[in-house]
Amino acid sequence: MAKSDIIEDLQAARASLLEAIDGLTDEQMLQVGAVGIWSVKDVLGHLVAWEAELVTTLSRLDQYKRRAPQIVEIEDLDEWNDEQYRVNVARPLDIILEDFYGVHKHLVGAIQALDTRTLEDNRVWPWMEGEPLSYLVAENATWHEQEHADDIRQWREENGI
Repeated sequence: MAKSDIIEDLQAARASLLEAIDGLTDEQMLQVGAVGIWSVKDVLGHLVAWEAELVTTLSRLDQYKRRAPQIVEIEDLDEWNDEQYRVNVARPLDIILEDFYGVHKHLVGAIQALDTRTLEDNRVWPWMEGEPLSYLVAENATWHEQEHADDIRQWREENGI
């Protein structure tokens, strides 16, 4: 997959997520239950945490020639997600939104800084277990944002929001 396609897919997922939250009031963004016990704000904080880990990984690939980055070493995803929730739950909505937009810019920049071989050669990063690095981007950003966009749409539909 070309780098431009990776970025295009990422931006399409982001557009879908922005559409899913479009028109929500601050009160609705803070309403518990959008995804499990999480509010929309909590979902955005969750996405920020994962995408920040991804940006860190992509920006420091030279450190991961021999060892895997944290993002692929997380053994208990539920525990990690719970920890990130506890870190972010008290953070104000405007700060979460600022981070949400900021991390996306950093992610696109980190992808743009990589060459096609780094992103697509499935032999470059042994810790990717046969997948190209672009899979890590898709899994932790593109598909992840689309998954939660769908969750938020369903929540809105079920609650008439």
